Amino acid sequence: MISPINILGIGKAKPQKELLSSTIDKLQNLKEGTTQKITGLEKRYFLSENQSASELLYEAINEALNHAKLSIDDIDCIINASATNQQAIPFNAASTHKLLNPKKPIPSFDINMTCLSVLRAFDIASKLFDSYKKILIVSCDIASIGLDWSNIRTAGIFADGASAMIVSSSLSGGIILSNFETHSSGYEYCMIRGGGHKINPNNYDGDYKNMSYFEMNGKKLYKLSSFILPPFIKNSLASKNLTLDDIDWIVPHQASQSSLDHIIKMLNLDKSKLIDIFKTHGNQVASSIPSALHTLLHTKDVKSGQKVMLVGTSAGVGLGLVVWQVP
Repeated sequence: MISPINILGIGKAKPQKELLSSTIDKLQNLKEGTTQKITGLEKRYFLSENQSASELLYEAINEALNHAKLSIDDIDCIINASATNQQAIPFNAASTHKLLNPKKPIPSFDINMTCLSVLRAFDIASKLFDSYKKILIVSCDIASIGLDWSNIRTAGIFADGASAMIVSSSLSGGIILSNFETHSSGYEYCMIRGGGHKINPNNYDGDYKNMSYFEMNGKKLYKLSSFILPPFIKNSLASKNLTLDDIDWIVPHQASQSSLDHIIKMLNLDKSKLIDIFKTHGNQVASSIPSALHTLLHTKDVKSGQKVMLVGTSAGVGLGLVVWQVP
């Protein structure tokens, strides 16, 4: 059964500040070329002191609205699908509503599945059109604030970014396959320990700042993902009598260059089908998949009826795959 959904408009935004790998080498007293060799990135983009996260998000939303030839008052629901929060309370979508200042109290809510947040929101939105005709899905992740630069292998792959898409029902096309799994054996492999009730300033005796840094056991995460992702993809497709040969375009989460290279090798993928923007965008967390989708829709000859596979992993460890048939 198909879940009709069309993308009326899509936008993305990269911050102004450019951080070269050579600069990180100097700051961390590393041999020149070390950071680029480890991360595969020549540069990444972070918020500057003169730019706010709200400005970044507004830029992405404005592009999506212009692309769709709509205004904010044409929107019936807002879903904020960011991996990081502006603050603990209120919820992210309320801050998005305040930023956009619509004339009506548009309903809004959050979805957080870290790197798979937007993909999950896209799937859920396809089931909400009886209530909301036009839905705005946004993501804004400022990874730069929580990076521990003593670990270049982890910190060096991340970047800041924002995305937005406006979706509606469609008379043709839509989601023909959706599958999500959680493999919590890898729960500890990606974490920010602080910010919740488990470890809080009242029960932690050390410097709580250390609990705000992102931690990743890259080797264990890579090993687990390499083991579970290929069969997840093949079995998901097989459930709808599909194979990778039936897929016209592949939009993966831009986790790292090594992960993208690995999935190409493991699945023997046609590289011309795969959207790889890692070298120019880095890992923008939840904004990675929609930023790559933006690249697909704006730079490739995408035709009605073609099948687009959006796929990735998240902290937890979560797996997600959606096959969208272009209306």
